[in-house]
Amino acid sequence: MESHRILGVEAERGRWLLVVSGLIIMLCLGAIYAYSVIAVPLRKVFEAPPPEGRGLKVTSTEMQVPFIVFLLVFAVTMPLMGRYIEKYGPRRMAILGAVFVGLGWFLASLASSPLALVFLYGVIGGLGVGIAYNCPIITSTRWFPDRRGLAVGLTVLGFGFSAALVGPLADFMTAKFGVHVMFQVLGVAFLVLMVLFASLLRFPPPGWKPRGWNPPESKSIIGVELNRGEMVRTRVFPALWICYTIGTLAGLMAIGVSKPVGLEVAANAGIGEAEISGLLT
Repeated sequence: MESHRILGVEAERGRWLLVVSGLIIMLCLGAIYAYSVIAVPLRKVFEAPPPEGRGLKVTSTEMQVPFIVFLLVFAVTMPLMGRYIEKYGPRRMAILGAVFVGLGWFLASLASSPLALVFLYGVIGGLGVGIAYNCPIITSTRWFPDRRGLAVGLTVLGFGFSAALVGPLADFMTAKFGVHVMFQVLGVAFLVLMVLFASLLRFPPPGWKPRGWNPPESKSIIGVELNRGEMVRTRVFPALWICYTIGTLAGLMAIGVSKPVGLEVAANAGIGEAEISGLLT
């Protein structure tokens, strides 16, 4: 079999560089999970009297709408991107997603109300995540037919772990420079990081497989290939969709309000905001 190389490294070892690239891209995409950290200072800016703020009366529900719209746009866009990733490749699509993600975060600094944040952050940013999300995942599955679960698991790890990194970083920058600068810095950082690591993504050549590995032969399991329309029409799809919706609903609802609720509980217990922030970071 012809030898292939990734960044000058033999493919069997170099393919792990693609997993690392995918993980870093996912760290940028998963920053939405830090929204509750961002929403608290942003609400203060909206409610503060001019010239420091906008002098608006903002409810907790209004501050959750951008988060909900972001996830909704992400969820609707992501399943539609498969054919385009196959057509244009993971590198181009991930870079396109990076542009929208960077714009969404940067333009959020210009939002003058929760409604403006819905479009600038929720729609534009959510669209970017939906476009880019599958690119590193599909890349990992193609390069790791022998260790697909491990490769995809490590790639997606970045999405869930993002809040643990972005949350404290956003808190620090907001306290030091203000919420608007925080949005701008993160927007530029996400754009640069995603474009840099997305440029490494590529599919293996047709027929490539790891040296010494052959697909397992199984007579008990018959594989079935379905396109998106055929999949949606199966009896299994609605049941799986409902199960996943129920399973993720509670967690996503909690993520969006975790910091405001935590601060309220701390206040009722007589713990100041600065003290509880120090404990969390």
